[in-house]
Amino acid sequence: MKDYVITISRTFGSGGKRVAKNLADKLGIRYYNKGIKNVGRGKVDIKNLLSEGSGDTIEPESAFTYDKELFDKQAQLINLLADSESCIIVGRCADYVLSGRPNVFSFFIDAPKEYRIKNIAKRLRVSEEDAAKLEISSNKYRKDFYEAYTGKVFGDPANYDMCFDAEQMSPEEIEEAILDYVINKLDEAE
Repeated sequence: MKDYVITISRTFGSGGKRVAKNLADKLGIRYYNKGIKNVGRGKVDIKNLLSEGSGDTIEPESAFTYDKELFDKQAQLINLLADSESCIIVGRCADYVLSGRPNVFSFFIDAPKEYRIKNIAKRLRVSEEDAAKLEISSNKYRKDFYEAYTGKVFGDPANYDMCFDAEQMSPEEIEEAILDYVINKLDEAE
């Protein structure tokens, strides 16, 4: 199978990061998330880019600050990863950065706000009131980040190959749908 990249964008609390991690494990490929976000202005060490943990944790975002230089470094790194291996990249506008490349598949995972709040409260062990505040700030950050750097609407189905509602489908069903789609598209390309 040729090298390919799966990009997953998601709303905070939808479980998208867990889906990405599980897919990476099933496919035997690397999963990049937090490390790309934390790329500084220094030399990039790819070994330190792998996301830690099981993919079940949820980390709230802080306030968005536009930094074109940092985004360009992240985009450069995303392109480097896509040129060097099959992998899954979570967030960081990877769907936009890699658009037009063959063998890049982009997905968006969302869920109704109430579902996301309950999921955040459960995973972070906080009250639903606190989870609601985290949901608002983190999803505002993701929306602002995506729209500032891409000029597109965050979560617009036109930006992705497929979109999923995590309340309507289990993580395993989403993973299976993504796997089927990617395998079928790669088979068609051969």
